[in-house]
Amino acid sequence: MNVPFDPDVVERLRSTKRLQGEGAEGGFAFDLDLSAPALAVAIHAGHRVRVELLPLMQIPEKDRLFEEDPATDRMIRGSANAIWGLDSRAEYDLNRPVAGAVPLTAEQFWGVQVYREAPTRAMVQRSIEKHEAFYRFIGSCIRVLLERFGFCAVYDIHSYNLSRQVEKGIANPPLFNLGTALLDRPRWGERIDAWLRELGRIKIPGLAVTVEENRVFTGAGELCRRLTGWDRNILVLPTEIA
Repeated sequence: MNVPFDPDVVERLRSTKRLQGEGAEGGFAFDLDLSAPALAVAIHAGHRVRVELLPLMQIPEKDRLFEEDPATDRMIRGSANAIWGLDSRAEYDLNRPVAGAVPLTAEQFWGVQVYREAPTRAMVQRSIEKHEAFYRFIGSCIRVLLERFGFCAVYDIHSYNLSRQVEKGIANPPLFNLGTALLDRPRWGERIDAWLRELGRIKIPGLAVTVEENRVFTGAGELCRRLTGWDRNILVLPTEIA
């Protein structure tokens, strides 16, 4: 097992029936009882930006919101184990490697210039520390789940903008898209197909529920890449909701 962890967090998780709160750096929140080998995460649910960074930004708030995944935290709360982001991906993106997590250029943020004035090295470092604090925490949770169950499924929940996909020429984007490019299908095929079937059974009044695999996104983000590299018994299911 090559899962990073915080020893204090692991001990708290082992010794309590339920753990709720925010991360030490304030970048994410959690509600965990570790009663099932499944973890629901919404890493782009957050909208907050540190006060020291706001005066340096030129991106309007509405444009930040367009790139975030609003309401995905509400989709996962009530799960046995849920972790959701509180910070905007315009500050740092948990689905990108550390080296590119802070969007200092327009190329790092879909052609939109986030900063009018570049943050200092110290500011960037604080964002990177919050990025890594999240991964140590989720690693601590997964470590305990693997100890208890020998397996952990991570439901990686995102939302995406239909308008952008239509502009790119994708006709009739699906309501649910499961990205499996980084997954070992021979090993996990049965569980992947079961999740696709469950998504297809969801009923939403007034909407046709369509489910596709790798149509709009392939699930090649940092969360899936990093977690699946930690241990072969971790399955990440990157799920995009239109």
